[in-house]
Amino acid sequence: MLVWVLIMNIKVVRCCFAGHSDLFGKSEEVTKRIEAVAEELILNYGVNEFWVGSYGSFDGCSGCVIRELKQKYPDVSLELVIPYLKKGLIEYKKLYEGKFDNILIADIPENKPRKFHITSCNEYMVDNSDYVICYIEHTWGGAYNTYKYAKRKKKQIFNVAEKPIE
Repeated sequence: MLVWVLIMNIKVVRCCFAGHSDLFGKSEEVTKRIEAVAEELILNYGVNEFWVGSYGSFDGCSGCVIRELKQKYPDVSLELVIPYLKKGLIEYKKLYEGKFDNILIADIPENKPRKFHITSCNEYMVDNSDYVICYIEHTWGGAYNTYKYAKRKKKQIFNVAEKPIE
């Protein structure tokens, strides 16, 4: 019996998220803006993979939006990117597997002090993404530093904050 195998060479076009951990009671409006930008990226920029972290309201809203969009665009994937393996991830493995297509541990050098792992994870996501959707309203903190890093790396950035900086 002759079997034909079609190997599809699909180019991954990736977007990551970076934002303040607290949405200050604006989660509904921010969620709508994330959805509009993410859908535009899927339809007009060919984005087919989204990377999200797990540290706060913005990450949570972003993950929910992409899970909803996956109903409409089943070829889109949602990947959770973490700086290190956490106990909760192991304890709630089935829950995480139901929410994400894959769980990735960022490639961070072993000699990097643990207190810098979240920053390094954010930089890893930016380095491996074509686009960044962010929620940046003020000029301090880890999310702002990730935003500045993405600018230095010349990534196309979409800030969904009501009053974006710069």
